[in-house]
Amino acid sequence: MKQFSYYAPTDLEGVLKILAHGEDTYFIAGGTDIMIQMRKKWVQPRKLIDLKQVSEINYIREDGDVIRVGATTTFTQLERSDLIKRYAKVLANSAAEVGSPQIRNLGTVGGNIANSSAAADSVTALMALDAKLKLVSLSGERVVELKEFYIGNGNTSLKPDEVITEVFFNKREYSEFKKLGRRKALAIVVLSVGAAFKLNMNENTFSNVKISLGAVARHPMRAYEAEQILEGQEISFLKLEECIEKISEIAEASVTNSPFKLLAPYKKESIKGVARQVLENLYNEQVKANKGV
Repeated sequence: MKQFSYYAPTDLEGVLKILAHGEDTYFIAGGTDIMIQMRKKWVQPRKLIDLKQVSEINYIREDGDVIRVGATTTFTQLERSDLIKRYAKVLANSAAEVGSPQIRNLGTVGGNIANSSAAADSVTALMALDAKLKLVSLSGERVVELKEFYIGNGNTSLKPDEVITEVFFNKREYSEFKKLGRRKALAIVVLSVGAAFKLNMNENTFSNVKISLGAVARHPMRAYEAEQILEGQEISFLKLEECIEKISEIAEASVTNSPFKLLAPYKKESIKGVARQVLENLYNEQVKANKGV
């Protein structure tokens, strides 16, 4: 392993000052990804910044209709948060599916986002929430939509002098996440689906539809064409089935142009069952709530 300089600042200002001087700087919070990458020499940082002591970016907050999550918030914190379970069930469920309890205790939402993994559970969930990121440097801060953060080939729009400090999204009363994985203990994702929509009972239509897919492309992605099948349309199971077929088509096309292309036939069929669970759970939960069941 190549030699590097290690830093453990205690506040965000300290982090930004280090970032302002030189490139090839990486972060460690939980260490679940970066240490493996360093051992395998996939990355060779000149500087490694430990964020564990930067408490100001570890939080889950309610801000009116918005939920704000600090970048070093762990999957265990997300899984156990009453606020997340109530207003972002898709994120709570995805956090509960991440690896082993040890990994959930260490892994952070910011690290999962920055790692740019095709199978990042929390990113799939956050895309279904139409989340945004706060990126901060000594020059100021900017907000980037998560769906625009990934720019292809495993790269992100994060600048060398920036750090992710927060992910935030509007409250969603109804949202769902499911994944198909191999061994439970390792939670190796084969594919995943996140979704959120509202059944507008007064107009009998689907509204505010968001659907995301994981492990079918180089990074989690929104399924826009599938969303359009439901958005503003009359509530029916036929529409759900049409949407599921479109999700399958999108998955097949995306996988064919990804590192998973040999699995395209398998993923095309398998994603139907996962998508059906997600969409039908969302539908049934709201129908029951409307009936007061």
